[in-house]
Amino acid sequence: MQQNMEGALHNIANNTHRGANPGGQEVNWYSSFKDFVDTKPPVFKEAAEPLEADEWINNMEQKFHLLWMTEELKVEYVAHQLEGPDRIWWFHHRTTYPEGTPITWNRFTTAFRGNYIPSGLVEMKIGEFMKLSQGTKTVKKYLLAFNNLACYAPEFVNIDAKKIASF
Repeated sequence: MQQNMEGALHNIANNTHRGANPGGQEVNWYSSFKDFVDTKPPVFKEAAEPLEADEWINNMEQKFHLLWMTEELKVEYVAHQLEGPDRIWWFHHRTTYPEGTPITWNRFTTAFRGNYIPSGLVEMKIGEFMKLSQGTKTVKKYLLAFNNLACYAPEFVNIDAKKIASF
């Protein structure tokens, strides 16, 4: 009986798929730009502090966890959130890739961080993380500082044992 039920559900799913796909064209199962906009992604328009750029990237990655997207779609959608000089930077940076080269989210974030976040700043934050101690801070304040700096030193917190040792 269970096999019959599974077979019937499979047939319904196939028929629904065919009905939603007239003409035999491939259906787009990915999140639409409207789905992305519905998450209320922030616009990036010149950060006062370099680390605001990293915070913006992290915010976008949180939005992507809500959606189903290819690595290339992420770039296409997020490019619409760039304004002013940042949009101009992206337009010019895209021309550095040969035509037809897929620009993945990883390529985008590497270029974006390279443009907005000096490498010395990240190294400085890693150093702050390595030297962090509770001292006279409350546990709550220490935990906040730990979590804020840990994002710059993921290799020290990527598994629970390392996170505990670093804490």
